[in-house]
Amino acid sequence: MSLYAINAEIASVLDAMLEGGADSPEAMEALNLHLAGLDAALESKAEDYAGLIRELELRAEVRKAEANRIRQLSTVDATLAERLKERLKAAMESSGKVKIETARFRLTVANNGGKQPIEVDEAQMDAWEPPFRKVITEPNREAIRIALENGATIPGCALLPRGTSLRIK
Repeated sequence: MSLYAINAEIASVLDAMLEGGADSPEAMEALNLHLAGLDAALESKAEDYAGLIRELELRAEVRKAEANRIRQLSTVDATLAERLKERLKAAMESSGKVKIETARFRLTVANNGGKQPIEVDEAQMDAWEPPFRKVITEPNREAIRIALENGATIPGCALLPRGTSLRIK
């Protein structure tokens, strides 16, 4: 029986008890036995779910650790490739050879395209005209939370109810 079917059957049995009155002790006993069976099925299903959840959480941790390990290896490779590229470029520039053709590669030291780089000393930003500065406005969520907790009304803001979580120990 699925978890949804167990919950639906428990709800229908409880509804039947409330609607039918179930005055006789025999009827109450039968309903109680049925509910006890459903409770046992729910507990068994919950045990299976908890085991699967725990296995998936542990697998996710292992995969995350492996992904981090591979990401670090990738960073090492990319850094090494960039250093080797800079050393080769420096050697070509110092020897005056800006083009080299080999059996497998054609190497060229070329000027970069695109927008010309600029240098910006942000310590002198106060001296700049307004078109050369950006002002970024964002909500101060912690101040809003404190104000709402103290009873303030802020348009467009509200404290939300805390959610629930399932803890498996």
